[in-house]
Amino acid sequence: MTIRRTFIAALAAPLLAVAASASFAQADDFPSRPVTLVAPFPAGSVTDAVTRVLANALTQSLGKTVIVENKAGAQGTIGAAYVAKAKPDGYTLLVGSSVMFVANSLFKELPYDPVKSFVPVANVGSTAMMFMVPQNSPYKTIADLAAAQGKGGKPLSMAYGSPSGQVAVALFSSVTKSEPIAVAYRGIPQALTDMIGGQVEVAVVDIGSGMAQINGQKARALAISAATRYDGAADVPTLQESYPRASGTLETVIAVLAPAGTPAPVVAKLESALRAAMATTPVKAQFQVLNTKVVPLGSQQLADRIRTDNPRWEDMIKRAGMERQ
Repeated sequence: MTIRRTFIAALAAPLLAVAASASFAQADDFPSRPVTLVAPFPAGSVTDAVTRVLANALTQSLGKTVIVENKAGAQGTIGAAYVAKAKPDGYTLLVGSSVMFVANSLFKELPYDPVKSFVPVANVGSTAMMFMVPQNSPYKTIADLAAAQGKGGKPLSMAYGSPSGQVAVALFSSVTKSEPIAVAYRGIPQALTDMIGGQVEVAVVDIGSGMAQINGQKARALAISAATRYDGAADVPTLQESYPRASGTLETVIAVLAPAGTPAPVVAKLESALRAAMATTPVKAQFQVLNTKVVPLGSQQLADRIRTDNPRWEDMIKRAGMERQ
């Protein structure tokens, strides 16, 4: 028996060595063809904009073309499912956000596991949600919205076009003890268009998407969901500043993920390329224009943050009484 075990171990050792050698060789050759970054939201969203900034920067740092492919719909789950089922070779990557890691709390059935189907590559930034109204709206603060809800009239309509927006609407409902009509849109651009046009009274979108409308004087921001103000929106108060009774904040990471099973050396090479890209002045400047904080974290740091943040997001979803769709 001992001789047989020794023989098997001796046989296995070179096979493992060959496999490891092949994995590192694969990383040395990577990338040998274009890499695709999948944005799970439509053009015009901050995720799409950040993805395009990353694609341009990675094209330089990797030495191969990096293209952007929009796979929008179902609150980002279509794009996530696409990447989860892709070949785990590093050539198809997802640009996702915090709420996507707790999608099981929002949807009854998913064709993938929000955590186990992916391997973290790197975190690149973070953003918060913004509560907005048309420029001619009578509401000036979150307290105004809460007071309008408390008058017993028709509930306010609040539009969102992303999972983070959906959670932010639920957060508003929870802190103001009100029940606005949550209106789901396929993407943020459509939600903003209808808010500006008066079809809905409030839009809840990421800061980057919202500021473009504010700078164009088409809308007004009431508050952001972060704990502190953002540099690019310094005049916009936090939720707690606008409504002192509010407790709770919402800030989402923006991260790059690969399909589970992607070789560790390939993940390490992508992580290194992303770190190099995030350190460049052009990328930092473009993120500032998008009102997105630069928050570079490596693969393990991102995994640790997901592990820490997920219970808080799940608790927020539960306390807000959000029903799984």
